[in-house]
Amino acid sequence: MATLIKNGTVVTQNAKREIVKADILLSDEGVVEEIGKDIDEKAELVIDASNHIVMPGLINTHTHIAMTLFRGYGEGLPLHDWLGKKIWPAEAKLTPEVVKAGAVVGIIEALKSGTTAFNEMYIAGMKEIMDAADELNIRAVISRGMFDVGEHTIDEQMDHTYEVIEEAKKHSELVQAAISCHAPYTASSELIAKAKELARKENLLFHIHVAETRHDVVSMIKQRGVGCIEYLYNLGVLDDKTVLAHASWVSTREIRLVGQAHATVSHNPISNLKLATGSIAHIYEYEKAGANVTLGTDGAASNNSLNMFETMKFAALLQKHKYWKADILPDQRILDFATVNGGKVLGVPASIEVGKKADIIVVKKTPNLLPEHNIIANLIYASSPVSVEWSIANGKVSVEERKVPNEEVLLEKALNEINLFFEQLNAEKA
Repeated sequence: MATLIKNGTVVTQNAKREIVKADILLSDEGVVEEIGKDIDEKAELVIDASNHIVMPGLINTHTHIAMTLFRGYGEGLPLHDWLGKKIWPAEAKLTPEVVKAGAVVGIIEALKSGTTAFNEMYIAGMKEIMDAADELNIRAVISRGMFDVGEHTIDEQMDHTYEVIEEAKKHSELVQAAISCHAPYTASSELIAKAKELARKENLLFHIHVAETRHDVVSMIKQRGVGCIEYLYNLGVLDDKTVLAHASWVSTREIRLVGQAHATVSHNPISNLKLATGSIAHIYEYEKAGANVTLGTDGAASNNSLNMFETMKFAALLQKHKYWKADILPDQRILDFATVNGGKVLGVPASIEVGKKADIIVVKKTPNLLPEHNIIANLIYASSPVSVEWSIANGKVSVEERKVPNEEVLLEKALNEINLFFEQLNAEKA
């Protein structure tokens, strides 16, 4: 369906980072066909973007979308107690149906928050998460977080990942497979090395939690004699198709290693603060060293939202605070982290340019975005999901005038499934 977006203030995120007042014409195939003044082509859908900002969709490079299931569950615990005492025991009881329900809630939230693509790691229900992404029209890079602690074996975990790769091929172009290990403290060196070997063979992204807490690093140094990043470097894991989630507790040498490999760091500032992980990621230094810096929300269980606008704000403020320097990172770079840098590593559109598929959001200039002395600063420090009125992924509308199609019915069904799961879980504990 051809779409015409009229009279918008277009934050293109092109190479020149141009902001223009223009119309945007999308072809029947969802490709940006023209950007210009007074486009007079007939289109089945015309969006009046007067008094709106039109910009690329935000890209969340680290999340667990189905963990909306656990929003508010196990509040106030340190990370390893939260995981070991609350999350992992509950996750052991998950069914495909309840994972699908959590994914539906999470994707609706993400879309209405301006996100058009996310990088997913989870431990169950991968087909169901892919199905939800296709049904709700959002880009998703999906991997099963492998671990071989306890009774789990390397072969078993790798078999799960082969299934993910094959399942992704059955879905639309919105869905891509990736390879992931949960973390260096839950995956053996043999599993991590095999996982990365497979990722290289299949030309897929490799995604891992790393150096999230002081505990992670101290344990690694005791066991291996090096920090978490250096450990991965020694395993040959670092390259430009590796996403390191968190990467906060690191040495100067490790920052340099990440930069030299042009690996991606997914900074998750709100989750890190909420779980009191104790270190602010060195994203200014990572970028100087040559790393690709991106932003993530983590799961809604530890954030507790999937709000990428809020994530941009926290990321910017924390760097200012960390370095005692208000201009440590230009606001434009923060927006880049949430768009073009994420697009670079996930291989998805992250700018509005002729010839590219349209991953676009239309943001109303609500009072919090006025006046327009600095549009980029307004988006980072003052915007919120309530301003997002339209979301388009892969050229197709996902959110229309603040609504996801069939939203109420989908949420009611999902919440019934989630409530039943927790009723049964609590009954087993009683």
